[in-house]
Amino acid sequence: MLPDGPRVALVGEELDGQVLRAAGWRVSGALQLLPYDDPADVPSYASMDELLRDGLDAVALSGADPHLAGHLPDLVASGLAVLLPSPAPLDAELLRIARDAAPEAVVAVGLLQRWEPWAITTGRALQHCAGPPVQCTVRGWPRGRTSAAELVDLARSWCGDVVGVAARPARMPADELAPGVSVAWALLHETGTATLVSHDDAPPVVRLSWPAARWEAGPLGARWVGGDEVPLATPRVPGNAPAGTAHGLIETAAWLRDAVLTDEPVPDGPAGLGDLQAIERVLSGLRESARDELPVQL
Repeated sequence: MLPDGPRVALVGEELDGQVLRAAGWRVSGALQLLPYDDPADVPSYASMDELLRDGLDAVALSGADPHLAGHLPDLVASGLAVLLPSPAPLDAELLRIARDAAPEAVVAVGLLQRWEPWAITTGRALQHCAGPPVQCTVRGWPRGRTSAAELVDLARSWCGDVVGVAARPARMPADELAPGVSVAWALLHETGTATLVSHDDAPPVVRLSWPAARWEAGPLGARWVGGDEVPLATPRVPGNAPAGTAHGLIETAAWLRDAVLTDEPVPDGPAGLGDLQAIERVLSGLRESARDELPVQL
């Protein structure tokens, strides 16, 4: 922890204050949500107004809690930087209001897969390719909204923004990636790339294909098809981070600290509100496609 680090407060229980300390923040307090809340090792704020008056640099907000997420527009409008520990809120109107309230707000969203060694290594591999991939296929991706949001974030970084979606029982561009590996949903990117996603055949493996090259990567390793394994990027986890903390969460919090301290754009950062809005549109489109059994243009 940096003894003179910027000051942050906790709103909600989604994030352990020790994670912020490991990333160089000084945790100044937590918003007391209920009369019987335990303030633990930090003082409590009795109200949001009291928190906003305390001269903080940032707030870590539990955006997954719908009640707490409603504070997001007020926090960014007050000039505070905001850390959202997970890809939430995914409410189109709330995100619109927050961006309108403070278009230049510094918000770091905990989309953590982009910090995983295999994903970082994949991003670097793409720099050696001429143009976007023709196709992206994903096997063994976990189910659930957060996992889907994480994959959309990765696919947008590799293949460009998403302009169309399809989800079963709508017709897919392909029924299977291999025998017994059924396609559950698909994305069409602005570059013309198609991403096909299957939940079968774990652990996750991503294949990016060009006319003359193919790249495969996942938590177990990365390589050019027909070539040797490529060393994965090395994650950075401070020694004082709580056991089991995702290093991507530390990286996200540390990036936000640097952004606050420098007051200038910091490169290679986490997702922001614009990314969260784009992901919300994709997930909403996938739900619409599954409900109406038709592809959806975004």
